[in-house]
Amino acid sequence: MTIYGLSDPDAEAALIAAAKRGVRVRVLFDATSTGGAVLNQTVYNNLHANGVNVKWAWPGVLWHQKSIVRDGTDVAIMTCNLFAIYYPILRDFIVITDNPATVFGVEATFDADYNNTSIPPTVGVVPKGSELVWSPGAEPELVNLIASALPGTILYTETEQLDSTVIENALVAAANRGVTVNLTMTYSSSYVDGFNTLKAGGVNVSLYYSDTPLYIQAKVISVNNNTVFVGSTNFTTAMINDDRNMGIITTNPTVVQGITSTLASDFAGATPY
Repeated sequence: MTIYGLSDPDAEAALIAAAKRGVRVRVLFDATSTGGAVLNQTVYNNLHANGVNVKWAWPGVLWHQKSIVRDGTDVAIMTCNLFAIYYPILRDFIVITDNPATVFGVEATFDADYNNTSIPPTVGVVPKGSELVWSPGAEPELVNLIASALPGTILYTETEQLDSTVIENALVAAANRGVTVNLTMTYSSSYVDGFNTLKAGGVNVSLYYSDTPLYIQAKVISVNNNTVFVGSTNFTTAMINDDRNMGIITTNPTVVQGITSTLASDFAGATPY
């Protein structure tokens, strides 16, 4: 498991139970932020005391990736941390895939990250046939995905954070070529410049506020009703180019349908900016 934040007694107990039945359990925690190093210290200590192999990632950037590999056959790719108290109110997604190349790429990158915690993130492993998008280095893949949206279609996207001029420009360019671009976020004054840029460029921006029961933490893009990106990468320059993040771009029809329909519902339920 690579995780930015873990505060879920059931998940913690499951990790310990796995270790006690002979599973080799390894967890790599973010060491940089208050949300990571401070919040995770107690669970780190408990896991360590109960047979789970735990390490702090290199502290120079946020280790924001959220993923779990099981038995080398399946991987959970998550937009969410394992924070139990927030499950009822956060919009997040988890995709579980048994794509062998995707699983191998996540596991191989985990091994590199876990075995050398004294250096910045390495280039993520992207085997042929995998769906992986790694940060650092996600910008070209995300821009190309947005650029693939066809005129007359709807592009849906959600993110918790927004300050990437490159991503904003790509969304505006899509709107200008006839794509209906619908962005849903939770309002923060930190991102007003981005909201203004997008709205002025023809992007439809709809927001949730502090008095609504839904908080948008997901990081997703849906294009052409047949392809989605889902992962831990917020649309900020640091998240895309510096921090450790991971996601997939997939055409799996079940994943695409489930995510896209939820994005459409979220957008419809938010307040136009």
